[in-house]
Amino acid sequence: MESTVRGGRRARTVALLGLIGILAVLGAAPARAAEDPWQKDQHWVTARVGVARSGATLAPGGNVGYGLGYTWMLGSGVGWSASAGYDVLGKYGGAAEIEIPITTDFAKHFRMGSAARLYMGLGWGFIYHKTYRTSADETGFRQGIYLATGVNTGIGGAGLLGVDFRYMIEQDTRSINPTFPNPDASSSVTSLKVSYSHVF
Repeated sequence: MESTVRGGRRARTVALLGLIGILAVLGAAPARAAEDPWQKDQHWVTARVGVARSGATLAPGGNVGYGLGYTWMLGSGVGWSASAGYDVLGKYGGAAEIEIPITTDFAKHFRMGSAARLYMGLGWGFIYHKTYRTSADETGFRQGIYLATGVNTGIGGAGLLGVDFRYMIEQDTRSINPTFPNPDASSSVTSLKVSYSHVF
């Protein structure tokens, strides 16, 4: 148990250092200063890092998750986004349960002040699910629908700092894996991640 906790902390530290590197690269990239990043035809490239956890009955306690996304503001505070991520849902010793979600959503952004906006969105995606270093590893694809919410605030002329929360219901999750068993046909996955968006 102690080694699992240490491994989770180490993974989160590596992910945080990775995000800092991504932020440095994105911050150095050229971009026009946007008076309002939520205007029609603004585009965002986003990096996220945080934690992800399965809500399955016998799931482990969660672990690190990160991802990249693209957003196109369509007008009237509505944005379309596409994202890809890598989530370690949990570990038992050296064994791990991993997901790679590929998702798309539409979100409505609500003004909270001159530089910050709350958003709420609905999305769909397919998920590559894998168990690793168990005695009977499994791989396969699932699909799911999710609610996304969070807030973004402007930092400089071309940057947004935010927090992103997602609650996804995945289908076809039943498993007889000896390390990560799941008796449920559908299960939830939640994630909470800090994000940085570069506007162009």
